[in-house]
Amino acid sequence: CTFYTNIMKRLGISGAANRPYHSIVQSCYCTKDTSFVKQRPLLFSSSFTWWIIQSFLLVMISSTRLRLNLLSLCCYRHHNPFKTTHILEGTTNGSSYNHYYSTIISRGGGQDDKLQKQQQQQRQRRKMTGINENISNEIGSNVIAATNNKSVHACATFEKYNDLGDGDGDGDDSLLLPIDEHSYHNVYIAVGSNMGDRFVNLMTALSMLENTEVNDVLLSPEHDNKAWTPSNQQEEPLIRIARTSFLRETAPMYVTNQPSFLNGAVQIQTKLTPHALLRRLKDVETKIGRDLNHGTRYGPRPIDLDILYYGVATDGMKIWNSSILEIPHPRIPERTFVLSPLMDLNRNVVHPINKMTPGEMLSKLRSNGGDDEIPAVQVLPLPRGRMLAFNQTHIMGILNVTPDSFSDGSGQEKESVDEAVQRALDLVKDGATIIDIGGESTRPGAKEVGIDVELKRTIPVIQKLRQVSNVPISIDTRHSQVARAAIEAGADIVNDVSGGTFDPLMFATVAELRVPIIIMHMRGTPETMQSMTVYEDVVSEVSFALNRQSKAAEECGIPRWMQVLDPGIGFAKDLEHNLSLLKHASTIRKLVDDVPLLLGPSRKGFIGKITGETIAKERDFGTLAACLACLVDEKGIVAPTILRVHNVKGVAQGVRIMEAILNAK
Repeated sequence: CTFYTNIMKRLGISGAANRPYHSIVQSCYCTKDTSFVKQRPLLFSSSFTWWIIQSFLLVMISSTRLRLNLLSLCCYRHHNPFKTTHILEGTTNGSSYNHYYSTIISRGGGQDDKLQKQQQQQRQRRKMTGINENISNEIGSNVIAATNNKSVHACATFEKYNDLGDGDGDGDDSLLLPIDEHSYHNVYIAVGSNMGDRFVNLMTALSMLENTEVNDVLLSPEHDNKAWTPSNQQEEPLIRIARTSFLRETAPMYVTNQPSFLNGAVQIQTKLTPHALLRRLKDVETKIGRDLNHGTRYGPRPIDLDILYYGVATDGMKIWNSSILEIPHPRIPERTFVLSPLMDLNRNVVHPINKMTPGEMLSKLRSNGGDDEIPAVQVLPLPRGRMLAFNQTHIMGILNVTPDSFSDGSGQEKESVDEAVQRALDLVKDGATIIDIGGESTRPGAKEVGIDVELKRTIPVIQKLRQVSNVPISIDTRHSQVARAAIEAGADIVNDVSGGTFDPLMFATVAELRVPIIIMHMRGTPETMQSMTVYEDVVSEVSFALNRQSKAAEECGIPRWMQVLDPGIGFAKDLEHNLSLLKHASTIRKLVDDVPLLLGPSRKGFIGKITGETIAKERDFGTLAACLACLVDEKGIVAPTILRVHNVKGVAQGVRIMEAILNAK
């Protein structure tokens, strides 16, 4: 192998110019398996005479095309051509790289007409598009050697990304290689934006990634679709969104005189190889409006998509090092706005080089004084570019526009719209940061009302309140039709007491509307729920049900960063169940992976049973105690929480004092 490599270097033959030989020699270096070498073409056989003849011919022949033809003839034996794909695993700081083959694709039949046709099409595309083979060869060499520590991550122009090969490291840019047809790879991607409607930019990018087609990742639009799969069609998506982190408002880093960023992370499953995926990410960034050719490095951008980890699995992940792509992303350990979202996705994922989890890296960063001066704030995106920031506990004021709610119903069927709106404005004045409007009573034993009645009660109030106030509005409903009408009238959040179990169209509707959803736990309906209060372990069972519905919402297109979960205090629970849920709120947070919680103990019957207070409106002091008991997580830190209450002023005061005490030094 060494002898032949030296010959090829002297002749100037490498990579694409002599791909059949190049693959074989690299394969020999990688495996060092004599049994494998015995299966190699004739140049490794016992025919010493033929081997000398080959060497002589290589030295004498000057035509690159003729050399390639001769090598193709000599390097393929018994009609058994093959293509090897090199994958590199290990650590860059340990020098213990394991080279192995992920696939050996047997094409059979020697250099048959099909293979020759593909090679001819490939050469023609290079002539038409001006693809620089030296770049591809450089990438292949870096991946095999894995010693280039001066790699530049995602800072070249978009044109350079288009000139890249498939990214498997062998220098081959053929049509079939940018995509692994056989398996999906788990990839973590950082997403961010600080220009325009940041949330819309992020959601648009995810939508474009999910709709990636073969045409989007090929090196040239002049391709032959028939060469893609035997069925001549893309049977499975090339990119699937598996999970999202939560979103955070973060201060800019490196270049500080620019707007704050909306940052998060996404777990995708993709069949694209690393460089093909990078090429697609840059394509999406460009289409959304990022200038990759003239934009300021680390400056403002409508969208930023970075590969953090590739090939995440239980037994490790890929390390990649090329001239334009380094995986893992080299700046993961120094960025809190990356580490926090990574913790949302997978607390246990281990960095393959420094062997640390995101939490360990974040702790080290903070201990070294490298944390952001302005802490990142978790946010819930709202329509029209607004954010509900969880740098405080949010108080949701209850506005029931019903005649029969157990505590604050108007008592009259024809309360005017103006009166209802004034009640909402009073709640805002008292400290409410969200107004929850409901047109159907969900008290125990309440019967379902018609959709028309619910629409008639709620929509005029939402419209009028939106005209006079920008306060976030949630619609309390189990019906997707009401949810859609309310959002179109100006509401911002859907609060479904059934958690998506009552109306099968609810999740799909909310996903289409791109608004947050509050998923509550309840058994049965308000009319039947109190007959369904048998639990073996209420905390674990409620948490499991919430996780199930959260996952169902994700599968319908509602990201986790658009979800709030509610354990449903008072809904299909008895006294002990309600107390257990409040006591173990921090455990519930952990079991649901820290999705923000909404808790609604306000004036509930369990407070009356403990205090002996039979009048609901007189249970506000007990309500405050219940609210304060569930604000913190298992570390004693105030967790992202929404409290749904009737007496806003009293709860708001109590919460502010509680937060001040917990945050004191």
